[in-house]
Amino acid sequence: MAGISNNKGEELCATLGYNFRDASLLIRALTHSSFSYERSGDSRVSNEILEFLGDAVLNLAVAAYLVRHFPDRDEGDLSKMRAELVNERTLARIAGRIGLEASLRIGKSARVVQEGIPPSILADGVEALVGAVFQDGGYAAATEIVLRLLEPFLREGTFVQGTDYKTQLQEYTQKRDRSLPEYRLEGARGPEHLRVFESSVWIGGKRMGSGTGRSVKASEQEAARWALERLRETGNPAGD
Repeated sequence: MAGISNNKGEELCATLGYNFRDASLLIRALTHSSFSYERSGDSRVSNEILEFLGDAVLNLAVAAYLVRHFPDRDEGDLSKMRAELVNERTLARIAGRIGLEASLRIGKSARVVQEGIPPSILADGVEALVGAVFQDGGYAAATEIVLRLLEPFLREGTFVQGTDYKTQLQEYTQKRDRSLPEYRLEGARGPEHLRVFESSVWIGGKRMGSGTGRSVKASEQEAARWALERLRETGNPAGD
């Protein structure tokens, strides 16, 4: 495959369980705008359109799955359940499971020093892959890939109750007699109809997490999720 090594492309396709008829779609799905800009000065030749398409396919496929398997749930519950499955954190974990980082074409400017590729870009890459499969093989093929990628999370069933991470984080800090979380809007990118917001959460003067989302509220929820995971994994409350 021109643009990526044959071995990397074949490994990724084998992991996905899907062979592209049009290899150029796979290459485009793996190309971040920073990579294109640094090489040609034109960031438009990237995976952004496929990411937009994949986001829609993911949400539809997951919504259809939830309606089918949880017919007694109301719209509010189903929306929360879908949000538990289709978000930056889950998609970034999927990217790790399928080894996406090794195949993703990304510019030096988009990498975080000592941390590699940001979770938001990995998540976008998964969406772009789903969009590419949809373009190449249609909705049925894309849905099959979506459910296969999400299968470990569907099996865990942790999404069923729905989660308000901002509330959980506030409760966590209150129990430890810490200052309340403070959310800051870091910025927004993309055109008006595709706006993506980025927020951070600070506790005791320390930046504990960041997140992106299609709304400010969604980005704050994602930031709270990352902060909770960090606190629970390290056992080191903010400010210590």
